Amino acid sequence: MKKFGFTIFSFIIILFFISCDDKSNSDENNAIEIKTGKVTFFNESSYHVIVHQGAFSGAVLVELNAGQYKTIDVRISDNHGVGTMFSIEYLYRITDGFDTESGDVIASGIDPNVQINMNIEENKTITIQIPQPQALEFRSAFIKILNSHNMPCEFRYMGNVFFQTGNGNIPIPPGKTGVYKLDGIPSEGKLYQNYQLFSNFVSTTIPDFTAMNGFIYNFTYNASTVVQTGQQTIIF
Repeated sequence: MKKFGFTIFSFIIILFFISCDDKSNSDENNAIEIKTGKVTFFNESSYHVIVHQGAFSGAVLVELNAGQYKTIDVRISDNHGVGTMFSIEYLYRITDGFDTESGDVIASGIDPNVQINMNIEENKTITIQIPQPQALEFRSAFIKILNSHNMPCEFRYMGNVFFQTGNGNIPIPPGKTGVYKLDGIPSEGKLYQNYQLFSNFVSTTIPDFTAMNGFIYNFTYNASTVVQTGQQTIIF
């Protein structure tokens, strides 16, 4: 009786492995083949760009420097000839050209008109030229603070301390520039007042200014005063 029970058990184990092997072979035979075409993206703009498939929030296909091109495989358009949409995100490096403490700070903008629709066909190659944006929109502004004092300073508002955009540090060392991102700015702009720089237990008020999306506001701190030294647009 024990021998018979062992035989039944062995038979069940064998059936289990045969079933798994059959399922594996079936999965391999039923694997979906993804058909693709080749797309060459050529960045003709002066910006670093990110190409998204579909909406601006869609999957990232490729990143390109200004003047760069790359050829990649893209899934064919399977929507009866309507085509595939590619949305372009334009990037601007805020921290180019000066001695910063904040690390790399990148502004991201879009041109609503730069959504390129192309029909991708199997085993065919097409070229998509990415143009210079004509209506570039940035959804934030930035403030740059040069610390010309011989002590570190902190950017504060109503007792709250701000972290630098890029590396997340708090103090700006002597001779360095801190960069801060200003979000939540409406189309008509936002007034910034009563912001301060704090150093060696002394607070110095930053002059009031109205920030607009797509601009960088420059200030210099010298321990006793804060002076606005200009502003610049992010758009080339």
